Amino acid sequence: MSFGDNKEWKETTLGEMLTFQRGFDITKKEQQSGPYQVISSSGPKSTHCDFKVKGPGVIIGRKGTLGNVFYSDRPFWPHDTTLWVKDFHGTYEKFAYYFLQTMKLEQYDCGASNPTINRNHIHSLTIRFPQLITQQKIASILSNYDDLIENNTKRIEILEQMAKLVYEEWFIKFRFPGHEKVKMVYSELGEIPEGWRIDKLEKIASVNELSLKKGEEPQEINYVDISSVTTGKIDETKFIAYSDAPSRARRIVKHGDIIWSTVRPNRKSFALILNPLPNLIVSTGFAVITAKSIPYTYLYHTLTADDFVGYLTNNATGAAYPAVNSDDFKNANILVPTDDLLDQFNKIVSNLFNLKHNLLDKNQNLRKTRDLLLPKLISGEVDVSDLDIHIKYEYQESNFNFGKPQDEKGLRVKMV
Repeated sequence: MSFGDNKEWKETTLGEMLTFQRGFDITKKEQQSGPYQVISSSGPKSTHCDFKVKGPGVIIGRKGTLGNVFYSDRPFWPHDTTLWVKDFHGTYEKFAYYFLQTMKLEQYDCGASNPTINRNHIHSLTIRFPQLITQQKIASILSNYDDLIENNTKRIEILEQMAKLVYEEWFIKFRFPGHEKVKMVYSELGEIPEGWRIDKLEKIASVNELSLKKGEEPQEINYVDISSVTTGKIDETKFIAYSDAPSRARRIVKHGDIIWSTVRPNRKSFALILNPLPNLIVSTGFAVITAKSIPYTYLYHTLTADDFVGYLTNNATGAAYPAVNSDDFKNANILVPTDDLLDQFNKIVSNLFNLKHNLLDKNQNLRKTRDLLLPKLISGEVDVSDLDIHIKYEYQESNFNFGKPQDEKGLRVKMV
């Protein structure tokens, strides 16, 4: 069924469906520890001891980073750089969250020097949206994907924490299997177990070993830029023709390689490459470290530990964009345990990494499917009216909490 043939969809303006309000001022000093998220145009980056909106709430980037849409089912503080939905006018909140993602609000930038969205402008935009029951069904379908992604993400975090705890217990606290029988000896890094050694990184690994040679570039690549990597993960890989790739797309990576952003190392932009996509190329803004005589599982944890981050940060030069170079990596002192202990550690952690990789793959597939469905569901191209999705109704207190869809009898809807 085409969108235009669906008489259950109403044509109106965005302002009739959702009323936006500018967020609230808050200083950096005030954004410290607290139970409530401060949501800015780039997302929840800090917390505060107080909140402005009870939630559930929908927030969009108003200034700086435009078009991002965020959802919070808990009390939150919408930052001054955002617009938040003050009145849903009976629209289901989660549907509003998905609906706004399809509007590409960044195209309505009206700022002269700094990107800005004007709420009065977007209030006047003509839109179509369905009746409440259809909103709830659409939100239910899309939420199921997001819930699966969230559950997998939590499992990934647990696996990462398990690997990190083993590393810290064995190689930082020195409580490895059989440690009671091993005496401690002096080294340039302090006391270490007897039989362990200190090596320069260049003796146990290579740095920037492989790069694309001129004339041998593939026609298409999977490209990772610095902005696509956050702490411990690659957020985005772009499949592009090499002719369209930036000049910095040169570094070749393989399974087990570690990529570390050389710019602003204090931001900890690093990731481990596991079972890479074909022709995976990363920016020359990364140092690519390849383990040689030790397992990559151990090297990864060593190169991402706080001590190593501190080493890179202290060696970074440049005022505006502090950066390190390949020699800084090569000259780093690395603690190398016995081969037997490294083998034991690798057997444990490689299994955890494999489980993590499988979950990352599942999440990637779930996101692709969700992103394909999103515009088709929101536009009405995919009809959900006949789907047997059950909605549970429950009474709520008489004092109205804006944003929660109700009927005239004070019923609140809840999907099951």
